[in-house]
Amino acid sequence: MSQFTSLERSVIVSAPLHVAYEAWNRFEEFPEFMEGVVAMERLDEKRFVLKSESGGQVYESICERVLTIPNRRLAWRTVEGPDSSGVVCFGETGSGQVEVTLKMRYNPKDGWQDEKEVTARLERNLQRFKARVESGAAHAKKGVRSAPAR
Repeated sequence: MSQFTSLERSVIVSAPLHVAYEAWNRFEEFPEFMEGVVAMERLDEKRFVLKSESGGQVYESICERVLTIPNRRLAWRTVEGPDSSGVVCFGETGSGQVEVTLKMRYNPKDGWQDEKEVTARLERNLQRFKARVESGAAHAKKGVRSAPAR
């Protein structure tokens, strides 16, 4: 049995919940701001191809979405390629902000870098996600608008 490594990191994003959720849900855009993600391609409603780079090597995985709770959670796992799984949780903080928490599990023997580098990359990617959403780039590109305040 393989030894897995688990990571969990969060970031606070100043945006409406649905904007942050929809930005993450458009994973085809990940290569635009996520370090190490070379390409993401949707195969069907649940499956996608992830091409990633680690240590100068490109890896390809077929992943499937295993859980979707709109505006709350998205979870996935690999079905082919380097073994990993994860969940992204979205929670309102009550101050017009959203806490985005990414929990990930991976097998370091499947081409992943050491835990320290994976953690650092994850933190940088969450900060890039935050900047993208807060700048409006995540929703302006696709024409998504925030719901009017009530």
